[in-house]
Amino acid sequence: MVNPKKLKRKVLAHEKFRDITKSIQMVALSNIAELKENIANRFLAIAPFTSFFHVPLYKKCIDLECIIMPLNIDKNCCGPHNSEVFTSTKKIIEYLENNNNNYRFFTTSKKGKYYFLSHYPGCIIKHVEGLNKDIASFSIFSFSILAEKLMKIEADRYFIIFNRFINIFKQEGSCYEIGPFNEFANVIIDSAIYMQYVFHRVAIDNKDYLNYINDLYLFGVSLVLMDAFEENEYSSLGARIVAMDNAKKNATKLIDPLTLKYHKARQEYIT
Repeated sequence: MVNPKKLKRKVLAHEKFRDITKSIQMVALSNIAELKENIANRFLAIAPFTSFFHVPLYKKCIDLECIIMPLNIDKNCCGPHNSEVFTSTKKIIEYLENNNNNYRFFTTSKKGKYYFLSHYPGCIIKHVEGLNKDIASFSIFSFSILAEKLMKIEADRYFIIFNRFINIFKQEGSCYEIGPFNEFANVIIDSAIYMQYVFHRVAIDNKDYLNYINDLYLFGVSLVLMDAFEENEYSSLGARIVAMDNAKKNATKLIDPLTLKYHKARQEYIT
């Protein structure tokens, strides 16, 4: 005869697990609700800079030195979030290798560091941690520091790989491809000369315009990095909601038959 006390403990354990997953899911949902406004405001800030990093304006990515920055997270309960970033990174690597490019990694989490150390030994050139602990602490100042660290590594291309938040149930692998400062400066100067953009003319008419353009470049890269990290964080919250929802459903499926077994065993024990 089955011991009803053991069954009761199993039922209680599964109920506790279900309640924990529900709590994690609710916290993630509330965080996403608070951040919806940030997505719209951030788009307005970054939109003017997207044309400056328009890839067709730069030389073709062939025989270049490249830096790859995959944005992984060290948080738990986020489903396949990191594996999707790894998959996107593999696609970029295949593209670079097919065009005879060299590449190195700038990793941003412990999980990312250990993964790339294992699969691509000797390719990590820089590592930082703790950037995605609290999205509320994200600021253009903190990402300008990160941008300076990234730009100190001389390269012909910088690839920022992350998951873009579409909705709670959908996140897409995305990548920002950033050219070096000298190519960026040429784009700005050519645009000012041939297109007569007022904003560009301000840069060219300034006697110290190269420093002005350098500040503009650093600010643009900082915005791109902030956008990528925030989108990646939103995506991890979406992945967490889905993962916890699946875990909650699986726990419920186990609780119902276990409860029936417990009641049956209890009746048999009494009689």
